[in-house]
Amino acid sequence: MSSKIKRQKQIFMLLKTRLAEEPSLPGNEYSPLQAAETSETASQPSQKQLLIKLYRFYKTIIQNINAGLLTVDLNGEVTFANKRAAELLGCRVQDLLGENIRNIFKDSREGERFMRLIRLPDRRIHDRETRFVRKNGKDIRVNIDASPLKDESNQFEGISILFRDITEIHHLREQVERMERLALLGELSAGIAHEIRNPLAGIKAAAQVLQENYSPDDVPTQLIDRIVREVDKANRLLKEFFKFARPTPPKFAFYDIQMIIDSVYLLLAPRLKKRNIQFEEDAEDNIPQVYVDETQIEQVILNLFLNAIDAMPAGGTISVNVYQKKLTLLDSEKERYAVSNKNLSYVLVEVSDTGIGIPPEQLPRIFNPFFTTKPEGLGLGLSICSRLIEENRGKIDVVSTKGKGTTFIIALPSFVHK
Repeated sequence: MSSKIKRQKQIFMLLKTRLAEEPSLPGNEYSPLQAAETSETASQPSQKQLLIKLYRFYKTIIQNINAGLLTVDLNGEVTFANKRAAELLGCRVQDLLGENIRNIFKDSREGERFMRLIRLPDRRIHDRETRFVRKNGKDIRVNIDASPLKDESNQFEGISILFRDITEIHHLREQVERMERLALLGELSAGIAHEIRNPLAGIKAAAQVLQENYSPDDVPTQLIDRIVREVDKANRLLKEFFKFARPTPPKFAFYDIQMIIDSVYLLLAPRLKKRNIQFEEDAEDNIPQVYVDETQIEQVILNLFLNAIDAMPAGGTISVNVYQKKLTLLDSEKERYAVSNKNLSYVLVEVSDTGIGIPPEQLPRIFNPFFTTKPEGLGLGLSICSRLIEENRGKIDVVSTKGKGTTFIIALPSFVHK
């Protein structure tokens, strides 16, 4: 047996012996460090040092684990919180002590159900998703594990709760599901569009042949003109299908994103002036070039500007903010909006408007094909934008408040990706 293992056994045997010998402390609290310092029966200084070392070891683990740890009594009041729990809930450890766990749940009724469940004999809760409320009023999605706390006589005296913030994971899961739907619909659309184009071409050719047999003023000529126009309209729709289903492979190069934004602004400047819409642009110094397809990114920004114009029928402001950030978006299986340890530099472009905003119930669907709130819209604009950004190894997201405005955030790589 190695000396390391012997020493570990010695520590745990000593702790077990000392715990059995020590009297209860006031308040039913027990601290191995206090026991080591106050005990008059310790026969060897080395044993005291081992206890102190063990106490500090456990304290370090509890305070530095990458998860929030809470203990609550039978009434649901928090009796202990580690530093990570306070960080996740946006407060200090002292603020949590004495707080009722029911108030930490976003839905107090769910907190009540949680307390009823965990009080059942030997009941444990594993891998359960819920929402906690931070001190600033915002909620976070968390994954919790809970188990009963028992005293020396095996009597139930409280609950330990371990929780992790999975807000970003949940967001990523929604994005993956959306991309799977888009990929499936894209393949289906490509197949259908290909099969429809050939009959349409035949219909148009036959109509044009018939048109030659009538004079321009004849009624059949007018009907044939209508047929040709409708066929052309269907063909334009099919072209949009193909843009979404099978976008042209990007031609990557380094471009100045501010030049792309300015070119879109110059194109739309007369329309902005006519609609009484102001344009504001703010950018950090020394913004790196982005490694993208210029035409595709220009198409995305143009679409976002047009959507912003439509969202402000009475005028307003379009604001563009450009800045640099370290993100982990390169691997599509590990995409996540978070600061990374990897040196992956992205340029973020925020396009904001002061328009009518998007209702919360519609936000999850705005990138879905054929979803639109415009009477004449096809519902493919944002779907195509999302697809083009994905093709350029970036990410697009949206934040909106109904009645106040919408912000689209685009993350574009400023490095050569393989």
